Amino acid sequence: MDGFRAFLDIKEEEEIVSAAVAKKASFLAAGRAVFAFTDWIIAAGLGAFVFWMQSKNFSSVNVWLATFLYDLVASAAFFFLSDMTKCDFTFGQSFRRVADSLSGNGFFGKIFAGMLLLGVSAKAIIWEGPEVICFLFQKELKSRRNIWLALIVLSALQGLFGAWLYSTGYELWRAFAPKLVDSHLVLMGIATFAIVAIIVALAKKIVKLVTKAIRFFFECSKKQQLMMVFQLAVFIFCTMLLLRKIIFT
Repeated sequence: MDGFRAFLDIKEEEEIVSAAVAKKASFLAAGRAVFAFTDWIIAAGLGAFVFWMQSKNFSSVNVWLATFLYDLVASAAFFFLSDMTKCDFTFGQSFRRVADSLSGNGFFGKIFAGMLLLGVSAKAIIWEGPEVICFLFQKELKSRRNIWLALIVLSALQGLFGAWLYSTGYELWRAFAPKLVDSHLVLMGIATFAIVAIIVALAKKIVKLVTKAIRFFFECSKKQQLMMVFQLAVFIFCTMLLLRKIIFT
């Protein structure tokens, strides 16, 4: 419940079931839907763009530079639009509040908060963009100069991943379906994005399950928490022994 309050930024004096909270949740959900749709269009456009560059035999460095600039413009636009409108459609600020809330729940809370920040950051650099990470760590970045520096560095890293992903996709399509690439270059770039989107959707499902497990964990007593940690440790240990036996026999 504390995590839910933190995510929606519900004050202590506010009732969860109220018109004000419903309006806040609806506004956030609408902003997120627009962000997700726009982000998908941008990502699909990047796939088509990289496929076109590969077909024209641009060097790997040029592909990376183009991807870097493409990501930088998109992430900077999203960050400053969210900052100006005060609409957290990236969910970066919301997840940071949840992480701060978890940190106040003892040792395990700090571990889960770190896992949350790490997971959201990894997902952002692979998929959503550096703007999410800048909101996650806006307190630490403090100044606009540091935010711009973070956007540039993170966009360069995301550019590396994007250039590798779509260049690899292009090479795979060329190897297994050359006629499709020759006749439907842009569509194959978009198809590559669609495949990645499905993988990301599955990853989101896993994250949701983990989030539910964390919420259940904090609703248990200290004794139950220790028992679950012990059971998880035993499960991991037995799994490692089984894998070792399978690999080395």
